[in-house]
Amino acid sequence: MYLALTMAVAPAANMSDHRFIAAMDHSGGSTGGVLERYGQAYTEEDKMEKVHAMRLRMVNSPDFNDKNIWGAILYQDTVTRGMVNILDEKGIDTFLKIDSGCNEDGTLKQFPVKQMLEWATNGIGPKIYGTKMRSIVKSVDMVEPVLKQQFTIAQTISEYGLVPIIEPEVPIDHPDKEEIEDTLMSLLEIYLHGKDFNVILKLTPPETPNLYHNLTVFPNVERVVFLSGGYSTNEACNRLGLNDNVSASFSRALSEGLRYDLTDEDFNAKMSSNIKQITKASE
Repeated sequence: MYLALTMAVAPAANMSDHRFIAAMDHSGGSTGGVLERYGQAYTEEDKMEKVHAMRLRMVNSPDFNDKNIWGAILYQDTVTRGMVNILDEKGIDTFLKIDSGCNEDGTLKQFPVKQMLEWATNGIGPKIYGTKMRSIVKSVDMVEPVLKQQFTIAQTISEYGLVPIIEPEVPIDHPDKEEIEDTLMSLLEIYLHGKDFNVILKLTPPETPNLYHNLTVFPNVERVVFLSGGYSTNEACNRLGLNDNVSASFSRALSEGLRYDLTDEDFNAKMSSNIKQITKASE
């Protein structure tokens, strides 16, 4: 059963705001790996409940607050469990993961866009600021098909009053990573030009520092954020720190070192360490 939500009315963020976006949108396919790194046993029947409990523990840690974190990306299952209310009370905006994964070529699988957006914007309930869609750019030739699909859907998202996070992820171990990133930069400038809606760009940290700097000054780009992409917290933060006017939207790097059997004191200390390191790198 769908939970009705209302649109957020928070003002747009800006590049001088170095708070980051916590990526907590693991869906069914990636949940097992999250729980394994967390050190918790699970079954197919209870894994969503257990990963939700992990997220609650993270969100309720003292340094998970609006001084450090601007937004959090959630999966639909997490939204229906009331997480948005907690974030709203903390002054943290919510983004809803709306895609259903990727095709073999890295483009988005077909999913009910308007149905998801109706669900996210109609009725009385918590606030949703925006959405997130993740594609994977597997070759230079796929940069344009990925961006064309993302921006087409982003236009529809904007018509519902939401801000889309466009995420064309370049795998960190791709042998042509630098060439793909150069092409991505050139085409992003073309696709952003003249658009009458705002977006947030979520990108892989580039091999060339400040490659994406020009994107941060586009009037319709609210933020440029970097994903961690499988890098360790240290490596992700080091790469982030080499780039100006960008902040983080980390998932694995945010939860690195968290374990199910940690005491609350030790868990909160590790969360605090990760958050402070990410915030520092975003300055």
